[in-house]
Amino acid sequence: MKAFVINLARAEDRRRRMQEQFTSLGLEATFHPAVDAKELTSEHYALVDRETRRRLGLWPQADGSVANWISQRRVMREIVENGPETVAIFEDDAVLSEDLPAVLDALERRPFAFDVVKLNRRSSRTFIPCERLSTGHRAGRVRYHDYGNEGYVITREAARHFLENTPMMMWEIDQAIPRFWENGLNVFYVDPPVVSEDERNDSQIERYRALSRKKQRRNDGVIFVVWRRFVSAIARDIRRRAAFRRLLRGEIGVTPPVDKGA
Repeated sequence: MKAFVINLARAEDRRRRMQEQFTSLGLEATFHPAVDAKELTSEHYALVDRETRRRLGLWPQADGSVANWISQRRVMREIVENGPETVAIFEDDAVLSEDLPAVLDALERRPFAFDVVKLNRRSSRTFIPCERLSTGHRAGRVRYHDYGNEGYVITREAARHFLENTPMMMWEIDQAIPRFWENGLNVFYVDPPVVSEDERNDSQIERYRALSRKKQRRNDGVIFVVWRRFVSAIARDIRRRAAFRRLLRGEIGVTPPVDKGA
């Protein structure tokens, strides 16, 4: 399976660590240049729905998150334009399991219908097994979704659908992709995960995020933020619970199953 790694040009240490991991696993990786948060333009900011986030009581998007959102969508655009039909995308703070090559091979054969398979999980939310891979790993759902984008597999059709249906940035990319109740994607998770986050956590995104939150606390009162967030959370939970039942029944998704008889 073709693998992309999103990497900032000046993050040479991260690029070296990722290359070493891929080499040790016998995998090849294509390094895709990330957008630098320090070089965002007015055109980049115009892609962000900042007013809606403020209205919902959410933190403003940090520059690092904006840059990451644009970077990952550029990779998706390349997939849509050039293929192949199934691709793995990694961030450059990923830690790769020795089981990763076998899991990627199994998923490339598309043994069941999916749009996205998240290779990592950060939380201990309930995992519901649905399919078993030839490696012994299970693919299933997380009640109701998990975050983190250190590594995931996505189909060409899912990338096209995501690009067309999320023209504006409302959520950070690791939140936007698993929000099946909004984007209509059939999202699975691998258990046990074969990708994790580097515990050194030298992410520039976290620094930008802290600055953005500090700015919002100065501009908006605490009561405004809490009330708006409470109302939006209730509405989200109602939609998410109803959609999760449809997801379990296989009624959500855009990538058709592989024709095994072809």
